[in-house]
Amino acid sequence: MNHPTTPAQRHSSIDVDLTVVGGGLAGLVAAREAAREGARVAIIESAPDVGGLVGAHQLDGLTLDSGAESFATRGGSVAALIENVGLGADIVLPARVPARVHAGGRSLPMPSTGVLGIPTDFEVPGLAEVLGDEGLARARQDVTLPASTGAQASSLADLVRTRMGGAVVDRLLRPVVRGVHSLEPEDLGAEDLLPGLGDRLAETGSLAAALARHRAAAPAGSAVQGLSGGIHRLIAALTRDLHRLGAHVLTGTPCRSLQTTTTAWIADTATGPVRSARVLVACPPDTWDFLSRLPDLSALAARWPGPTGADLITLVLDAAQLPDHAGAGVLVADPGQGAKALTYASAKWEWLARQAGPDRVVIRLSYAAGIIEPGPVHSERRAAQAAADAARLLGIDITPGAIRAHAHHHHRMPHPVLGRGMSAQVSNVRRLSAATPGLEVAGAWLAGTGLAAVVPDARAAAQRLLSI
Repeated sequence: MNHPTTPAQRHSSIDVDLTVVGGGLAGLVAAREAAREGARVAIIESAPDVGGLVGAHQLDGLTLDSGAESFATRGGSVAALIENVGLGADIVLPARVPARVHAGGRSLPMPSTGVLGIPTDFEVPGLAEVLGDEGLARARQDVTLPASTGAQASSLADLVRTRMGGAVVDRLLRPVVRGVHSLEPEDLGAEDLLPGLGDRLAETGSLAAALARHRAAAPAGSAVQGLSGGIHRLIAALTRDLHRLGAHVLTGTPCRSLQTTTTAWIADTATGPVRSARVLVACPPDTWDFLSRLPDLSALAARWPGPTGADLITLVLDAAQLPDHAGAGVLVADPGQGAKALTYASAKWEWLARQAGPDRVVIRLSYAAGIIEPGPVHSERRAAQAAADAARLLGIDITPGAIRAHAHHHHRMPHPVLGRGMSAQVSNVRRLSAATPGLEVAGAWLAGTGLAAVVPDARAAAQRLLSI
């Protein structure tokens, strides 16, 4: 689904105060921030549409998110932005959809009260089913181990395995971290997602108690929210605002080179040059061929880990052809060549349930890169694979005739900044950009994935440029 943009037309030169290279969420947020302060802004986006990983598509008469479908509430920055673009009344909470974990060939209820799936209460119902008697007995040893056990753990996985055993890591922690953060727990430090965990462990004496305290300290309320009609509406609203503020939004316009003179930055494009006093690079380093005239940043881009891939398949199913079942979301402990997670979208979002009506069910399945066959020739095969995975994870039969419509979206995801060794990489790029007058950087590749990470970082980058 296209968002309204300015068609790329040949121009002699565009002269603005700020050029933004990259029209994903970060670029749009930063551009709007600057334009609201009176700056003249141009956005250069190589893709046909703006929005990046936040987009929309039409399927069986429904307008659905093709990427992100919700946002984390931490910090309040995303909700504030949504309010500011006039969509605040449409912020919605997800329904309390059952959560399950698929382990050992069965989809079992995800035990409640955990943090990242790690138990904080060993008496909670369902824990023995997921871990097995032996796994639960090992997990209980956490309360009798010395507080110092695991203090030198090399990763979050190592800490949890040392204190609670491998079953907790593989059947609870791993599917949550993989499904939510696209990482393995071995790639995370013990405090990357749980700051202060070491101190809490020393104070309480057990990992379960430390995490219970962490949970108690978390703000009340839902951890995620959405927009009635879909998160993609935010992109459309930002784009409308930019047009209203007089910004140039140039899509289908790759930046061929970016150079600086004593008086200006010049972005060369196929439709003409864009001159500005300041530049924000809001696209990931694997696209930085245009920075060849800035050797330090070009060299950093060459060292930056490449993007990862992710595939999303959306199914619209005929509800009348499905047996009775619970509309549960499922995280998969060991996906193998199958889906790593299933979101029962029409059960999770009331607005979507209303639009779909009683006759349709909407399910989203996510896959790691390399599992789904690309290209239109494999469309029906992808749909059959997704339906088989959904049937397995939901524990029901789904016949081919139940598939009303299906869609596949492949996303190039930035390498997670929480990954091992990434903090130094992030520090280097921030240092180099700060040392280059009139240049800033922003985006999920730097701030971290998710709207709650991208939005405040992009606004801050714009404010730093405006203060020059």
